[in-house]
Formats: sequence, C-alpha cells, structure tokens
Amino acid sequence: MQAQASLLQLMSSDQIRLSKSDKKLAAIIREQPNAVIHKSIASLATEAEVSEPTVNRFCHKLGCDGYPDFKLRLAQEISSNGRLFVENLDRDDSTSMVISKIMTSIQGSIQSLGNSIRPESLEAAANAIANCKSVNFFGMGASSSVALDAQHKFFRFGMPVIAHTDFINQRMMCSMLDKDDVGVFISYTGRTDAMIVNAEIARERGATVIGITSQGSLLSGQCDFVLNAITAEDTDLFTPMTSRIIHLAVVDMLATSVALKMGSNIEDNIKSIKKNLAATRTDRY
Repeated sequence: MQAQASLLQLMSSDQIRLSKSDKKLAAIIREQPNAVIHKSIASLATEAEVSEPTVNRFCHKLGCDGYPDFKLRLAQEISSNGRLFVENLDRDDSTSMVISKIMTSIQGSIQSLGNSIRPESLEAAANAIANCKSVNFFGMGASSSVALDAQHKFFRFGMPVIAHTDFINQRMMCSMLDKDDVGVFISYTGRTDAMIVNAEIARERGATVIGITSQGSLLSGQCDFVLNAITAEDTDLFTPMTSRIIHLAVVDMLATSVALKMGSNIEDNIKSIKKNLAATRTDRY
C-alpha cells in the first residue's frame, strides 16, 4: 500500500495547484500546525479571510475527505514528527500553566467533536436505541469508564442496559444478541482487536452495532452507525485524557437524543428517581 503524502510537504510542493486563497490557508497551517488541529473550519476560514467551502475544497485537493479528516491526518503527521507535544505539559510549567494548557486541549477537542460528528448518524443511533429490546455498552481500558457512565445514564430510561468491560463477558454477550438488541462499542483508536472481533460477532447475530470511535477505523467497519469522535491525542504515547471527555460528551448527546424520542415514556421514571433520591440527601451542615 502506498503511503499517504505528507500534508505539510504537499502544501509546499508543486504537486498540486494552489489558488491564492489556498496559499493563504497553507501559510497559516505551515506556520502553526499545532494550533490548526484545534480550530473549527469557521475559525480557520475567518483567519485566512476565505469561505468555509474554500477550506473544504483545499482539504480535498490534499487528498482528504473533508476538514475533520484533514485535521486528523495533520495531527497524526505532526505527532510522528515529535511536534504535537510542543504545547503540552513541560516539567517546569507552573500550576496555572497546567490549568491553562489542559483547558485549551479540552476546549479544542470539544470544538473538533462538534465539526466531526454527523447529526444523521446520531439520529439513526438514537432511533435504534429508542426502539430496541436491550442496549449493551462495550468498553475496555480507558473506555471502560465511558461504558459505565453510559449504563448509569441509560438505565433511567427503563430499558435493560448493561456495560461490559471484560473481554470474556463481552464475547459471551455478543454471542447472545439478536436483531432486537443494540451493541454500542466504545474505542478511541478503533484498533483494539477484541473489540473489533466482538463487534463482528454482534453484527453476525443481527444486532444493531453502533460505534463511538473514529470514522474509517477497523472497528467502524463493523458498525451500522458510527459516531465519529476524534481528537489530536496520540494514545500510543500517553493515557488519553481529552478523548475520554469527548466520548462522555457523545454519550450525553446520545442519551439526550434517546430521551427526546421516548418523551413521556420516561418522565415517570425520572420523577420517581428524583423523589427517592431526595430522601438520601442529608440536612447536616
């Protein structure tokens, strides 16, 4: 398989013909690639004084599927060159700088998520869950906590829901799913072999398979619907931080969408939960 051309090199070569607007975009990207991977398409277009469609056309000229794909490829490229972490934490950073850098990273990732997730995919996934017999969340490693958070949110809707974080339990459950069940597989990289195999088993059993992962990953190939969740994090180098936060955000989007579809069917459940939780609150100071 031929390796993809370097985006930064491609922008500086004669391999593609760049318009005047393209050159303005290329200059900004070459000068501050670490900042660009956290910018929205609107922000980059404004800075370059071009239109958003111009930014998309520029990305297609570079061989990308669109702006989200361009940012992902750029992040991977500068990471492999050891440049992605220039703005990350340094040993001599003050506490205030730690706060600032982490918040900047989180904000950039959330903004990127808003550009990458497709409303039609979220709509289809919510429809499947709202009409299923049971929903099962699958996560391993860092994604385990996201699966457990999803279980906490969805059980309040009165539907059978469980989070599976053990490989063997996942394999057994996937072997018993059917066309009325939904399996939601959570993986930032989409490369964990156990998750890919289990998703394939669930699909073969006829279950609806939803992926909270990156579009185009091996896991996404086993999914009926993909909620594209990407950040610029390199999980090969350190434990993911912002990736977990955007996965939690996707779970919130999915839970809210399902709740809106179920409407009055879940209102009694929520009221009953709130009433009984009130008795657990202490009046002590």
